[in-house]
Amino acid sequence: MTRMPVPPVMPAAPDAPPAPRACLFALAGAQFAVDVRSAREVVVFDDITAVPLAPPHLVGVANLRGTVMPIVDVRDMLGLPESRLARTPRTLVVRDGTVQAALVVDTVLGLEPYEDVAAPDSPAAARLRGPRPLMTGWIQWAGETLPLLDVPKILAALHPPTVTVLREVSA
Repeated sequence: MTRMPVPPVMPAAPDAPPAPRACLFALAGAQFAVDVRSAREVVVFDDITAVPLAPPHLVGVANLRGTVMPIVDVRDMLGLPESRLARTPRTLVVRDGTVQAALVVDTVLGLEPYEDVAAPDSPAAARLRGPRPLMTGWIQWAGETLPLLDVPKILAALHPPTVTVLREVSA
């Protein structure tokens, strides 16, 4: 019996880290993205409770598996025109640490990888319109340049009573 030398097994090359992904959505005819690490889920709430004396952007609150979830309309914050909300609005639940909220969206376009993020005020983006104070930057998707929203900045920009409700519920 002849023994054949066994070639050494080369260790597998480490995989390159996956490209970051964004959750893309449309609101008032404009398209936006948030980093998927800040997006939790898409929810359509059937039963929303109005909050007396709430700021205009707080649509109400709803029960999400035992958690009181603020439903927030960010159109005004993003410089978009107001419109009448659906009776059962579609929302994108976003989170930063212990603070979370459900942002009203018209539709979710999907999860897509992105490569480069152009700075909000980069010369290449000078002609683009977007909510620069609430952005991380610009990403490319399907030939379009979309604002990549900064979820922590958006949540921090919400009226303090909304943030208080979020913190009390999560505690």
